[in-house]
Formats: sequence, structure tokens, C-alpha cells
Amino acid sequence: MNKSVFKSRNFIIGCIVSVILFIAYQVIYSVTNGGYIANIIVYICLFVIAGQGWNLLGGYIGEISFGHAVFFGLGAYTIGIVQKMGFKGNPLFLVVLGMLISALFALIISYPLLRIRGFSFLIGTFGLGVIFYNVFKSNQDLGSNQGMYIKSLDKGFVFSLIVVLAIVTSIFVYVLVNNNLGLKFKAVRDASDAAEMIGVNIYRTKTIALVIGAAITGLAGGMFALYSSHIAPSTCYETSISNDILLGSYIGGCGTVIGPVIGGFTVLGLQEWARNVISVSGGHNLVLGLLLIVVMMVAREGIWPECVKAYKKLRVYLKNKKQIKSDGSLKKEC
Repeated sequence: MNKSVFKSRNFIIGCIVSVILFIAYQVIYSVTNGGYIANIIVYICLFVIAGQGWNLLGGYIGEISFGHAVFFGLGAYTIGIVQKMGFKGNPLFLVVLGMLISALFALIISYPLLRIRGFSFLIGTFGLGVIFYNVFKSNQDLGSNQGMYIKSLDKGFVFSLIVVLAIVTSIFVYVLVNNNLGLKFKAVRDASDAAEMIGVNIYRTKTIALVIGAAITGLAGGMFALYSSHIAPSTCYETSISNDILLGSYIGGCGTVIGPVIGGFTVLGLQEWARNVISVSGGHNLVLGLLLIVVMMVAREGIWPECVKAYKKLRVYLKNKKQIKSDGSLKKEC
């Protein structure tokens, strides 16, 4: 572990901003009494968590997964199934269990899945999501279409915990990708052949990214179960769940920690706004499609990377302008 990461300027600023954002959320929750706005923020935070999980494989490894809803659903359904079996303890233990099961399943499927690349990998993960959706939809023991009701905890506690977990997950991913393991992720993504020549085990590195990402996505699913108090195949395994997880990271900026945060709030916030404004069924998907087209045209790498580029260009411009002004003043004095 590189201890200098914890002393870096970005890490310190990130922690300070995180504390401010959490306090701001607590104010919003108190003012709205846990109403609509507080509810939406928490829902978006769930997809920020899931987006960070997806980003490890899709952003830092470069393997685009279209089936992370599988891990999301496993995290959620672990709580429902175990409670149905008679468990009456703290549901947070089941959230951790859901993370472990999601990670274990990712480890099991890693051998066949990570041997394929590119479009074949995308189709493979998409097919996996379809299989899980149909299995849970048609199985009466798993609640079928009706789903399962979840015994949750105090609403205020769950909401605050989800916001905290979104912050902690983002910080964890930042620390992870700024250490040796993160360098291996980027090497596999940018130059896999060269990485293999210097001793990086490609399959093992991808497996680590998939397993850790699955555990994080499973965490989002488990907290979603406590948030909604009801789970069903349509809310856990449907393709739209994978879409939202993927698009949040892609639009915000793949391979960046801030990307899933910006993308999650952009995609989910815009969807919610469109649902309230557009009366046509499915109109929110049209708005999301238009957003995707705009991002692909003007910010191909995502919103955050383009903002960073613009900031750097502005700094260079201001520095050059200051230098020219300084040189002009010096000539006048001479």
C-alpha cells in the first residue's frame, strides 16, 4: 500500500468535500423530512456505488460489462432469501453476505468469461443478465414476478448509511487505483501484451477487478433491498439496471473515480426529471439517448475528463497571458 496516496492533495480535498456533502445531505433530509429530494439523492447514491464497482472492470481494465445487474441482484436477493428462511438478525450482516456471494459468483464465472474479449465479452455478460432475470422471474420459490418483501431498518439510518457508503466506496476505489494494483489495471487496459511481457498476469488482474467490482455492486444491491423494502426481478435483474450502471460511468468518465459520481447524478437525475415532465411512456429513455449522443459528440471520454482538459487548457492560457503581460511590462521599463 502506497502511504503517499493518503497524504496527496487530491485525497485530502476529496475527504473534505465528502464531509461537506454528507453534512449537506443531512440538512436536506432534515428540511424535507426524508421526502422526495432526499429519497432521490439516496437512490442515485446506490448507482454511484454500483458504478464504482462496474468502473473497476469497464473503466480501468477496459472490458465493457453489460451484466452487472447480476451482482446487483445477488446482493439484493441474498437478503430476501435468507430472511425468508427465518433469519431475524441485523440485515446489515446479510448485506455483507450478499457482497461475499456476489464476489464468489464473480470468481466462479471469471475463468470462462475473462477468456473472451471485446464484443464477445459484452454479449456474454448481457446473456448472463438475461438468464438471471428469467430464472428469478419464473421461479416461485424466489418470489417470481411478485418479488419479496424485506425487513429493513430505520429509514433515516438506511438513507444516511447509503450516502456514507457511496463516499467510502469512492474513496476506496481512489486508493485502490492509485496503488500498484491500479497500475496493473491500467497496464492491462492500455498495453496488455507489454504488461504480460513484464510479468503481469492478465487473467489474474482481470479476475481481481471483476471480483472486487462484483462485491461493490453486490453492496449496492443489498442496500437497495433495505432502501426499497421490496425486491423483484424487474427492479434487480432487468437490463435497464445494467444500462444505468454502465451509462453512469461512461457518461461521467470511464477510468476515473469522479466519473461514476458525476455520471450517476446526471443519468439518474435526468431520468427522474424526464419521468415527471414527459407524459409519453418511455420518454425518459429518449432524453437519455439524446444525452448519450451529445456526450459522444462533444465529450467522448466523458464529462469529467473533458472538464479536466478544459481546466488545464485554461491554466496554460492564463499562465501564458500573464507571461506576455509580464514581458511587456519589462520592455516598457527598459
